[in-house]
Amino acid sequence: MVTTTRRQVLAFRLRQQHLARRLGAARMGEATATCGVRNSPAGSAPVALLARVNGVSEDRVSAALSGKHLVEVEDPRLVPALVRPEDLAVFTVGGIDTDDASLRVKFGRGAAKALAAAGIRPIEALNRVVEAAHAELAGGVRSTGELSAAMTARLPGPMSLWCQRCGSRHIHESLFRLPSAAGISCLAPRSGRQVRYVRVDKWLGTDVPEVGSPAARDAGRELLRRFLHCYGPATPGEFADWTRTAAGAARHRFAEIADDLQDVSWDGHTGSVLRDDVDELRDARTPSGVRLLPPNDPYLLAPDRAALIPDPSSRTVLWPALSAPGAVVIDGEIVATWRSQKKGTALRVQISPFDRPIATAAALIEQEAHLLADLRGCQRVEVT
Repeated sequence: MVTTTRRQVLAFRLRQQHLARRLGAARMGEATATCGVRNSPAGSAPVALLARVNGVSEDRVSAALSGKHLVEVEDPRLVPALVRPEDLAVFTVGGIDTDDASLRVKFGRGAAKALAAAGIRPIEALNRVVEAAHAELAGGVRSTGELSAAMTARLPGPMSLWCQRCGSRHIHESLFRLPSAAGISCLAPRSGRQVRYVRVDKWLGTDVPEVGSPAARDAGRELLRRFLHCYGPATPGEFADWTRTAAGAARHRFAEIADDLQDVSWDGHTGSVLRDDVDELRDARTPSGVRLLPPNDPYLLAPDRAALIPDPSSRTVLWPALSAPGAVVIDGEIVATWRSQKKGTALRVQISPFDRPIATAAALIEQEAHLLADLRGCQRVEVT
């Protein structure tokens, strides 16, 4: 058993997620390889990359997507994320377990209940939505509305629900997102705010392994390794939460790579890290400096939120039910939240500290705010 402390654990995670020192401009893809970079809310992925990589701009991110150096898919929690094409299987089929319990968790309570009432097995539902999306995208790119309507028409009634606002039926949102999470489709490069889908084989010229196949199971084990590399020491329950799967499936995944794991005790907690990362954990040093992390930044997606912010009231501020702010990290600790508002060519960044004074970091905060302003095409920045 390795023994360490919370500060050491956080230093390790910050280092593994490239938040201790920015990568060079040519290594943007590497920043997504650790655990993917969420793009929800839309446009947040470039901000997360800006915290990790020098020279990030919205044009560079768009060019990486158009040039197929990055691809946007639904991640294991069915949320849009940027990953490298070579990591596509890891962050799609690697996050889907095919047992009934795991699929019900992936579907969500409402969809799972409707399917059970109709006698539709979870694996049957998965296969049906995958087949529907594959067929409907055969002709090329389709918008969210077009694809949703077409899939709804192809699928049994219990796989959709009535929308009072528009007076029609729509496929359950979780079921609609599953084909992308299964590696069948990805989000086409965005044009304005419109979200469009395209088949992976047509866009990238390659197929992702089928869900449940030996290659998909290999990808699942690699997904666990990436998770532990970013969020270790961690438990099967935390991995289940991060991947939106059943606890039993997560425990099985841990058992499959048990020889690669090392138990760690820290401040009353226990978890596992990769044996190959033990020295990194021991040697990690708390980084100095400031980072402005967007809502849903990979670092903030750690399932053990109390480790990131011990104070419950501060956690409530950072993770409200709606409209979450970004997080200000100073010298390895989350000490404030931030929000921004663009007005013409000016960007206003509002900093809200939790409790400790942060005036000594004002110059570094302003420096990060200027980077954010450049990213968003603003000529001036105001930090309040």
